[in-house]
Amino acid sequence: MSGERDVRMWREAGRLAESGDYEGWQAIESELRRRGFPRAKLLFDNDRVRDKLDEICKSAQEQRADARRT
Repeated sequence: MSGERDVRMWREAGRLAESGDYEGWQAIESELRRRGFPRAKLLFDNDRVRDKLDEICKSAQEQRADARRT
C-alpha cells in the first residue's frame, strides 16, 4: 500500500515542480506533507532527487517568465 502511495507522491511532486509555482524541492516537500504525504521528508532525503526537482522548478519558472514577455 505505501508503495502505491509513494508513486502517487512522486507523480504529484513532478506536477508541482512543473507548475512553476514552487521555488524548489523544499517548498514541494512542505506542500506534499500538507497534502497528507508524511513520507515526503524521508523520500526527499536524496541530493539527486532534490537537484532534479530544483532543476524542474527553475525551468518551469523560466518558461512562465518567457511566456509573460511575449
